[in-house]
Amino acid sequence: MKLFLTLAALVAYAKAGCPNGCSGHGSCGTSDVCKCYKGFFGGDCSFRRCPVGPSFTVTPKDQLLDDRVAEDIILRTPGGYVGHNRYDPNNPYPVQEASFANTFSALYPLRPNFNAYAECSGRGTCDYATGECKCFDGFEGRGCRRTSCPNDCSGHGRCLDNHKVNSNYYSFNYQNDQMADQMRTQSCVCDRGFTGYDCGSRVCPFGDDPTSDCGENSAGDVQLIVVKSKADFSAAKQFFTLSFTDMFGGKYTTRPILDRGLGGKGKPMPEIQYALMDLPNFAIPEVEVDYLDAKTTGATTTSLYTVHFTHSSNAGKQNTLECELITNPDADGAQPKYNPVDECKVFNVGVPEWFNEDGSARSLDLTSLGGNNIQMAAVGVSGTADTTYEDFQPCSSKGDCDGATGTCTCNSGHFGEACEKQSTYY
Repeated sequence: MKLFLTLAALVAYAKAGCPNGCSGHGSCGTSDVCKCYKGFFGGDCSFRRCPVGPSFTVTPKDQLLDDRVAEDIILRTPGGYVGHNRYDPNNPYPVQEASFANTFSALYPLRPNFNAYAECSGRGTCDYATGECKCFDGFEGRGCRRTSCPNDCSGHGRCLDNHKVNSNYYSFNYQNDQMADQMRTQSCVCDRGFTGYDCGSRVCPFGDDPTSDCGENSAGDVQLIVVKSKADFSAAKQFFTLSFTDMFGGKYTTRPILDRGLGGKGKPMPEIQYALMDLPNFAIPEVEVDYLDAKTTGATTTSLYTVHFTHSSNAGKQNTLECELITNPDADGAQPKYNPVDECKVFNVGVPEWFNEDGSARSLDLTSLGGNNIQMAAVGVSGTADTTYEDFQPCSSKGDCDGATGTCTCNSGHFGEACEKQSTYY
C-alpha cells in the first residue's frame, strides 16, 4: 500500500517540459511548445537567424504568378509592386500575366525591381549556430549585402559603392529602377598613379606621338574661363578657385585667385597662370593664360580668360578645369575662407570644339552668363574642320608601359619620360 501511494505521488508531480528548456532562448508555452525570442527559431529555439537582405537575384516571374506565394514575395520585396492589393477590389490577387506589362507602363522610365529579402541576401550560407553568414567569394558585409572589391584594391585605392563612385548613379527610388545596386555593388577608386580593376598597375606618363599628325593638322587644348562678379573690383574683392585632374588621376585645387577683370585683349594674366603652375606634382608644368574680354551689365562684369596648355606633359585634350567646387567658401570655418565670385564656368574651346561633324562652324553662346556670342577667331585659336587634338597616349604610343614601375620602355629611336621625343637619326 505504501509503495502504491509513493508511485502515485511521483506521477502527480511529474510534468513534461519543453525540449532542452527552449535553450534559454524562448519561453515554454502551452502543450510544451517553445515560443522563441526574436532572432531564434527551431523546436528548442537553438538555432539563430541570419541577417537578411535584398537578394541579388530577381524573383522569377512564374513565382509571382503562383497565387500561393505571390503576395508573400511582394510584401517582403523592397519596392515590390505589380499593381495588386488585397484591399483593392479592382485589382485583387492573384497576379495576372498582363500585370507585368501594365506595371512597366505605370512606372516608366523606372522599372519594377523584384529583389525579395533573402537569408544572407542569397549570396552566402547561414551558420545557424552563430547566426552569421558565410559569404560566397566576391561578397561581404552583414548578410552578404554588398560585393567586395578585387584584391582589396591592392592597397592603392578605396573600395566605394556605385553612388559614391559616380554621383549620377543615384536614385531616391532605387528599389524600383536600374539603380537598385547603388549601395551594394562596389568598385575600386584608385589612388593617383594607379589603375586597373584592382588598382594593381601603375600609370605610365602620357605624351604626344612624335610620328603622328603634322603640326599644322593638330593642336593643343584651350579652355575658356568665364567669371561673373561685381563690377566695382576695388570695392568688392572676389575670388575663385580652379581644380584640375592630371594624367595620373590626381585632382588638385588652386589657391583662391582674385578676379581683377582688368587688362586688354591678349594681355597675360600671371595670377591665374602661376596659380595653375603651382599645383603639386607638376600637374601643369607650363601654361599660358590670357585676358580675352569683359562685358559690364549693370552692377556685374563678366570676364573671359583663355588657358592654353603648352607643355608636352599636357599635350592634346586635357581634363576640363572645374571652377568653384565649394558651395560656400565664405561660411564660418571654411578654409581657406574667401568671398567667392557670383558665377564661374569653364568651356572647352580648342580648335576641334568649334566644328560640327559635318564641318560646319559653331559658336559659343555666353549670354546666360552676361557675355556675348563668340566665334573661334575671337578666342585666339586658328584651324580648320580637319584639325585634331594632339595625341595624349601612354608612352606616346612609342613604347611599352611597365605597370609594375610606371615607367616607359621606349621603342628604338624614341626617348623621353613618355617616349615623346624622336631621335634625329631615327
